[in-house]
Amino acid sequence: MGTRTHHPLTPLAFLLPAALPLGVFFGFAAVQVLAYSFTRYSAFTPATFVGADNYRELLDTGIFYSALINSLAYLLVTPPLVLLSLLAALIVDAKLRWMGWLRLALFLPVITPTIVGSLAWRLVLDENSGILNGFLASIGAGPVPWLSERPWTLVSAMLVTLWKGFGFYMMVFLAGLLAVPTELREAAAIDGAGRLGSFLNVTLPALRPSIILVTVVSSISALKVFEELFVTIKGTPLSHQTVMPLIYHLAFERGQFGLASAAGVLLFVLILVLSLANIGLSSRKGAR
Repeated sequence: MGTRTHHPLTPLAFLLPAALPLGVFFGFAAVQVLAYSFTRYSAFTPATFVGADNYRELLDTGIFYSALINSLAYLLVTPPLVLLSLLAALIVDAKLRWMGWLRLALFLPVITPTIVGSLAWRLVLDENSGILNGFLASIGAGPVPWLSERPWTLVSAMLVTLWKGFGFYMMVFLAGLLAVPTELREAAAIDGAGRLGSFLNVTLPALRPSIILVTVVSSISALKVFEELFVTIKGTPLSHQTVMPLIYHLAFERGQFGLASAAGVLLFVLILVLSLANIGLSSRKGAR
């Protein structure tokens, strides 16, 4: 029997049911936010066009630069997140009887609501009665102000992000490991390559697309993190926060929707530029 062909637009027909809601609720909303960023708009006044005044006000405000620096600093969570996820995937990929339970335990934080996890971590990191400071006191170390002073406030939120996310990225790496051809591993073993040599020369190159995906997605998530900061270090000054909590503060606490929209557009541009740069650098390294 010959191979059946389909119309070139057939795949688009399958994508249409999902694309329509995304276009309405995300695409339209994105255009609306861009439009609002050029207006002076609040909950009590109609939108009036002000041009680039919102952007000038943000760029002239020190608190925005402080939040932007904190957002960039939050990217430091990405390397350990990638490494721990990859290590966890390699461990649970072992063909042992109890690895299924370990996989379930490592994935459990992913399905735990972020608010619940952040509240639990807040108890662990409590400066007076937290488990972590209690352990530090038992070994003679002083208490650490995890929830009140820089840079520990960002570090505390990063711990929650790390705990919450690495199980998801572990599954991404597991899918990548399943795609590694068994023949290549067997050929490496026949050639005398040990476990380390097989990993470096066979497994790691095969995982390159997964590594790029995890790096880009985790970096985007780090730049737009909100729940971990909002719950874990709630009550700290805005100078301790990233851009997302600043947007929340401008929009829902001060009612300055136009200014918040401008901050959101600037954050989007930052994420887009860093993501494209990340993908470009990864592609060049792969080409070499």
